[in-house]
Amino acid sequence: MTDSSDTTSLTDGADAAIPPTNLDLLPPEDAMETRLRDFFQENYEMLRVVGGHQLAPEVLNAAFQQVLLYWRKLHDVAARVTETEVKLTLPDQKTPQGRTFGIEGVVDIVREDDLTIMYDLKTHDAGYVAANLEKYAPQLNVYAHIWQGLRGQPLDETAIISTVLPIPLREALNMEDTVRADREMAKWTPLIPVPFDQHQVQQTVEDFGRVVDAIEEHQFAPPPVEKLKSQLAGQAATFATNVCRNCDARFSCTSYRAFALKSGAAATRTFRQYFQENVTDAEHDDWLSAGLSASTGLSVSDFDV
Repeated sequence: MTDSSDTTSLTDGADAAIPPTNLDLLPPEDAMETRLRDFFQENYEMLRVVGGHQLAPEVLNAAFQQVLLYWRKLHDVAARVTETEVKLTLPDQKTPQGRTFGIEGVVDIVREDDLTIMYDLKTHDAGYVAANLEKYAPQLNVYAHIWQGLRGQPLDETAIISTVLPIPLREALNMEDTVRADREMAKWTPLIPVPFDQHQVQQTVEDFGRVVDAIEEHQFAPPPVEKLKSQLAGQAATFATNVCRNCDARFSCTSYRAFALKSGAAATRTFRQYFQENVTDAEHDDWLSAGLSASTGLSVSDFDV
């Protein structure tokens, strides 16, 4: 039985509407966008009540803005998707040390006439994905193998959809520069085709097995600080900006700690505030805002100094 005080706390602010987005400055392209706003609000309220967590207005705004952007850019793909969040499983695999493990993944499927396409969503920059396809192809190859081998259904194409908004596009929207926003939208290519190679499947499964053995035997360590400082192929960001910024364990990582404390005043201040107990309310609010901004990707990371 739920206590009435708990219920009240979960429903506080339930009628709060999604704040206007900078994207609203641009003329709407599709009547579906009004419905998307309603769907988004309903889903958010359900998750908020069930989880007991409420998002800050700027985070809610950023999330809905991203939904609209992806609808505008990929509405043709979205309209053609026939199966969403399809769970693929490859069970009963063996590691080199004899441990049993399974591989699971979730993809979206488009079936149109005689064509079947598999899409995998990644929270990685599109430029980085395109420049490092060899890092992503093995996983998609395993998914394709599961689909074709275990389901017995042909697959014609595989592709990745990057869910990270390009920095120039975010900047244009934040600055309310509609001309630049239109230009950046035209340049944005979040869909990256990935060639399918059946011969890579077994090697990828074996690689997964070695990782499982390493984890089970506690044989893992963070990359060295120099790796965190290195620039990634396909983009100007460092490893720390692209990878560590999205890692939930970064504040417990010795390499990240050493990196953050030596990477300039802004990064050092933010890092120290995370651990300090006796900070002022203003300092704490500044840290929270910085964290929210980093998590939603609304500003360039302080770490590229």
